[in-house]
Amino acid sequence: MSNAQNRLSVCTDDLRLEIKRALQTASALGFRTVDIGATGGAVHPRQMSKSAQRHLSRYLSDLGLRLGSLRGPVAGSSYGDGSAGEHRLEMMRSIIAMAGEMRVPVVSTSLGGFVGDADAEANSRLLEAVETLANDSYRHGVRVAIETTGVSPEALRGLISGLDCPTLGVCCDSGAMLMEGNDPHRVAENLAGRIHVVRARDATFGSPTAAGREVAMGEGALDIPAFVASLQEAGFSGDMIVSRSDSVRPSADLSSAGKILGPYLIST
Repeated sequence: MSNAQNRLSVCTDDLRLEIKRALQTASALGFRTVDIGATGGAVHPRQMSKSAQRHLSRYLSDLGLRLGSLRGPVAGSSYGDGSAGEHRLEMMRSIIAMAGEMRVPVVSTSLGGFVGDADAEANSRLLEAVETLANDSYRHGVRVAIETTGVSPEALRGLISGLDCPTLGVCCDSGAMLMEGNDPHRVAENLAGRIHVVRARDATFGSPTAAGREVAMGEGALDIPAFVASLQEAGFSGDMIVSRSDSVRPSADLSSAGKILGPYLIST
């Protein structure tokens, strides 16, 4: 895994451990880059004073780790859902600001559902929220990546292209795409030049009405060579975050996924 260490990351939240133990485990498993959720726990912006930021940076350095990305809100209400959406937006804005202070290059978030034409008012609020995130992204020098969850690649392309902000892009979640019936092997068709980070998961293929399910890497519908080739075609050169949100043995599954994916990143 060492030759791909600058690009292969691991989602520490998926280890389901207290943050220091999660970081120790990530390092012990051979990862050199980590992705940390920042909406709760020790890395929440309210907990991260300047002193706490320095302490975390030193701790990461001592373990030989790089903080490649933070993860903002992904569960709960949409950015377009009234007061709940406003709370989600303020949380994400505080995480972007913290990332800028800590020089973390990417923060990801999901839209929480894309309303489309069904609710014009909610859709307008969502668009305004994403524009605010784009402005914050540019101001703080942090790339914001909208996850491919609950939204089609075509709709996501239209949303991001309409704002024309170079620091606003996509987090390509292969597992979410598979489970929702979208094809991650064709991401270059809609998301070329826009993918800031990848969340690598395997899953069975589903549809908007009958979702698939997440499985261990190599046991689902993800064709890894085809996926990596499409990412190359899309011009992607960022971190690939190994993720497994549904596992009874997360450390073993994440380690195995890293070993499977690592060789494909060495040549890219």
